[in-house]
Amino acid sequence: MKKKPSKAKPRRKPLRRVKTRRETALARSEQSALTPSDRLEVAEALDRALREPPKKLAVLLALRRAAEARVAVHVGFCEKADGTYFNTALLTDRDGRLCGTFRKIHLPGTKAADGFAQVYEPYYFEHGDTGYKVFEACGAKVGIAICQDRRYPESYRCLALQGAEVILIGYNTPISALALDLNELCLRSGAYANACFVVGIAKAGVEDGVELIGGSCIVSPLGQVLAKATTTGDELVIARVDLDQMAPVRKRWNFLGRRQPQHYGAVLTPVTEKEPHR
Repeated sequence: MKKKPSKAKPRRKPLRRVKTRRETALARSEQSALTPSDRLEVAEALDRALREPPKKLAVLLALRRAAEARVAVHVGFCEKADGTYFNTALLTDRDGRLCGTFRKIHLPGTKAADGFAQVYEPYYFEHGDTGYKVFEACGAKVGIAICQDRRYPESYRCLALQGAEVILIGYNTPISALALDLNELCLRSGAYANACFVVGIAKAGVEDGVELIGGSCIVSPLGQVLAKATTTGDELVIARVDLDQMAPVRKRWNFLGRRQPQHYGAVLTPVTEKEPHR
């Protein structure tokens, strides 16, 4: 009898893929990768998302390796707090210290089918309540946004006004005709308009039969792509980020210093149930 090929459990495949990328990054002596350290603060933050002992142990083993190699980490997870679920990301420094967490603010789609929505994230998660935050990590001021947040210029601006030099944005986007172009457009425009580095970190491959766009990239303060993934599969994308490049760009354009916020009142107009632009 022909033996059927064994299938990996759904959540183990992603863990193997993360481990492979992490080990490649550590071998290259890079200072950041998409896996966290296992310091106590990080374990507590992940505990709400990783209730199953085997899963938690697998993640924490990966995290310890990053801390030992002095690799800073940015990673997303499902956070449960007081019975409420949030789409959350955390950031650690090279010594494993938990810098902080951010809860995704902009949720795409609706809670139920309405003829327009293609995703239903509001059904599963609540809108983030942390506000935009900037953290000190790897000698830089680092801001975080998540997926849909990258499509709102307010995300980059709020972080830049707090001094962000690097903005990290993890995302998970299904492939479509313009998806990759629009993704890069958002990242590049956010970097240029705020004269800071933007790093887009994509989930790649196929999940539940849906192919994802990938497209991870690192963008300079002038909106130039310094490095990017070239396929829809798993890749390690590396670029040297020189924070000194920001000073001449900010002095030349001074987008933040020449703002006229007294004319931006419409931006703060509350969103109604019957949004006219839908």
